Amino acid sequence: MNSALLKYIACLAWMALNTSMVLGFGDDLTTLRAIRTQTQFIRHTATEYQRRVAEQNAKAFFKQLTPAKKQELKKKHIKTVLIATVRSAETSPEAKQVKMRYTLEGETLADNYVYEFKTPLQTGTIANIASLDPEYVGQ
Repeated sequence: MNSALLKYIACLAWMALNTSMVLGFGDDLTTLRAIRTQTQFIRHTATEYQRRVAEQNAKAFFKQLTPAKKQELKKKHIKTVLIATVRSAETSPEAKQVKMRYTLEGETLADNYVYEFKTPLQTGTIANIASLDPEYVGQ
């Protein structure tokens, strides 16, 4: 009797988990989105050279960014901008683009990671990376 009840409960739990994953209920939708996005990029710690190149590119990007465009991005709740940098020894051969994150408000490096993208991001678009906030794709 106990093993039959245990099997029944296990079967119901399995069905509930699979149904919620398929239909995307609640937190599972976030999990599915994070899994889907995480397969689209790789992240590793930036080298000093990658940081310097990204800083140069960021200066050029923020210099040409108009106050009106900055305000428009704030209205869309954009907090960070993806800025191009160079490849390193750690960069995967499959990576099409290598970018770093800069804050829109302080125009500073958001973290010390390089993000590799297997599919190129179009400049001027908004991207969602993992569970991070939406990001504007700069240079």
